[in-house]
Amino acid sequence: MLDDQFYQEYKPLLFSIAYRMTGAITEAEDITHDVLLDFGKLNGEQIENIKAYLCKMVTNRSIDYLKSARKKREVYIGTWLPEPFIIHDVNPMHEVLMHDSISYALLCLMEQLTPVERAVFVLREAFGYEYEEIASILEKEVANCRKILSRARKKIDYKDDVDPLQVNQEELQHLVQSFLVAATSGNTESFLTLLANDAVLYSDGGGKVKAALVPIETRERVAQFIFGLLRKFGQDDELKFELVNVNGQIGILIKRDNKPENVVCFEIEKNQIKHIFSIRNPEKLTFALRGIPF
Repeated sequence: MLDDQFYQEYKPLLFSIAYRMTGAITEAEDITHDVLLDFGKLNGEQIENIKAYLCKMVTNRSIDYLKSARKKREVYIGTWLPEPFIIHDVNPMHEVLMHDSISYALLCLMEQLTPVERAVFVLREAFGYEYEEIASILEKEVANCRKILSRARKKIDYKDDVDPLQVNQEELQHLVQSFLVAATSGNTESFLTLLANDAVLYSDGGGKVKAALVPIETRERVAQFIFGLLRKFGQDDELKFELVNVNGQIGILIKRDNKPENVVCFEIEKNQIKHIFSIRNPEKLTFALRGIPF
């Protein structure tokens, strides 16, 4: 049986790895819980490096999950988007999640990677693990891990050691606030100036609620789509818009009757909004109001 101190020391790190690997909060919670439960049955005194051992367990289980999840995502209705991680109040146990935050846009890009590529990328770029540590976790040669990371970076055009999709928070907040004001006031002209010409909107309803089944492309079509939705639902007094921290960046939480209905995330480029991610699948909004239970 693990004591509370051990649990509090390792759960945030293990959850962080599992979430960045899977893009799903519930699955990350399950993987972390199972790893800690199984570890509690072992004789920990015989393990030389407990942290490395736990990271290895959670990484490999996340890889196994991704291998099985890919088949399900191939038949997913519409666009599959990661589950947004919203933090309302930062406590000491959340600090590791914020410190090693990966932007939502980058989390989406990582869907192009194989499970092993994703593991190497997350461990190296998000957590700064040395190649020797990654090689030990994945039971691969150091040179092989270097090649895997190089291949992963090329796939998602990741050229810097810092998430290139992380932006100036004040700049992003100004854009998101302007986006919200222009959209809710019906100011089409102002709204269009906020979007890049090749803007794309991705919407995930999972077949459970209405959502665009294919990405909406070009600035004009994105604007038309959003204003069409607001004309249909915008007069509802129960619809509330709130700026929240989503994966370390400013996003929008939309609530109806104080229940989460939509989380909207953004990627900006050259001071304009390039990508909009609208997560509407109710199963992915479970933690939108109450946050992670630790």
